[in-house]
Amino acid sequence: MPILIYLRRYTSYFLALVFMTSAHLGYSASYVPQSDQSIVASWTVPQPAAQPKVFIAQLISDASKPGLASRYYGRTSALLKPLLLAAPNDLELQFYSATVLQHYHEFDQAQQLLSQILDLQPDHVGAWLMKANIHMVQGDLVAAKRACLQVLGQGSLLLSTACVLEVNAEQGQVAQSYQQLQRVVNMAGNIPREQHVWLKQILADLAQRQQLPEQAIQHLSDFPLAQAPVSYLALWADIHLEQQQGHIVLDKLGPIVLASDSFDDALLLRLALAEQADNSARNLASSSASNSTSNLDKKVWQQRLSQRIEIRLQRNDTAHAADIARYYLDIAPDAIKALHWAKINWQQAKLGPDKRLLDRAMAKQNSSKSATQA
Repeated sequence: MPILIYLRRYTSYFLALVFMTSAHLGYSASYVPQSDQSIVASWTVPQPAAQPKVFIAQLISDASKPGLASRYYGRTSALLKPLLLAAPNDLELQFYSATVLQHYHEFDQAQQLLSQILDLQPDHVGAWLMKANIHMVQGDLVAAKRACLQVLGQGSLLLSTACVLEVNAEQGQVAQSYQQLQRVVNMAGNIPREQHVWLKQILADLAQRQQLPEQAIQHLSDFPLAQAPVSYLALWADIHLEQQQGHIVLDKLGPIVLASDSFDDALLLRLALAEQADNSARNLASSSASNSTSNLDKKVWQQRLSQRIEIRLQRNDTAHAADIARYYLDIAPDAIKALHWAKINWQQAKLGPDKRLLDRAMAKQNSSKSATQA
């Protein structure tokens, strides 16, 4: 029997569900907060298992949590190399390798491995879902839907339907997909937690895209934030930021990020945006006080993000191009740099948010040129 885990998507939070071994995982128990008011995030710490593949599965599963992706994927990659040398035809190891390749945005290599797996095991649901995920990121929606329907052929009606509906939404059928997915989820009955989290994210995303913030937040209210994956937290923060609720993002997301092993770029960006918005709101509210601004313009998260962006630039880290482009659009405005990184991101990912990011950067550049020529 397999278990379900999450894989981070490149510029979105669509989480491909992939199947892995369900042997007993050797890891210590973690504290589970009673509500999302808890401010401490305490994650499961995997311990090396007797079976290396079980340990790898747990590393990949836990990599979706705040602060763990870089270290856990790096460790997974290192563990896979000798195992694949010893057993190059092991389909399970090949699948784990494709998972790592997807994380590092080596999409073509990942697709080659997935095709090899499916040639030998055409009923591998996880491989079909990952293929659909990669096709969506690369803008090939026809191929993505085809892969989703292959999941249906393996009897996974709920997963296949959700996969197809997300593709439909990318093709412009947002309202229809939202309504249909709500009906499917309501009729599904008892849904495994991992699938439920994934489905709730899709529903929240679709609600947000229809300017339905209350419904979007409601979809994300069933699970404690302190136990949510990075993609879930980023979406939750985006919804609140759109509602000018930066203080909520700072109050709830800040402690979770501070308690993590390291800072994820996506969460740093949202905390910096929240801090910036909160500063503006406070300054506006206190503009009549003579000395009110001295303690208002806090830039703790903005400074942390700036330091992270500097590291990304030194490494020419194109994997974080979207975050860098948003930094130069919203935190440290620079139209030329914003467009440069938005174009790099577009070369790698062609989803709706990537197109909107590119359009914003192009508009900013055009506005900057017009101002210069005036």
